[in-house]
Amino acid sequence: MTQFYIVEVKQLPSAEYEHQVYWVFDADADVARLKAESKYHEVLAAAAISNTMSHAAILFSTEGFPLMNQCYKHTVTVETPAAEPETPEEPTEEPTEGE
Repeated sequence: MTQFYIVEVKQLPSAEYEHQVYWVFDADADVARLKAESKYHEVLAAAAISNTMSHAAILFSTEGFPLMNQCYKHTVTVETPAAEPETPEEPTEEPTEGE
């Protein structure tokens, strides 16, 4: 049995990070490697068009040896809530003399 790991790392528009770990395996070492590369490229296909500040993937062996890695960096516009328009104050009427 041969196993590989793929780790996906995202930097969100809030500047926080998140990650997801995937693993693939097969009795045949060559098939296991091809499955791992398939998952790696699947992650990168999403990363290429994601709405994150950065989106990366790394494929490595169970011994921790890195086999492939790539990172996409995106310009992300962080939307801030629109300020509520100010409403003009209504003029207060001053009582006139004699009222």
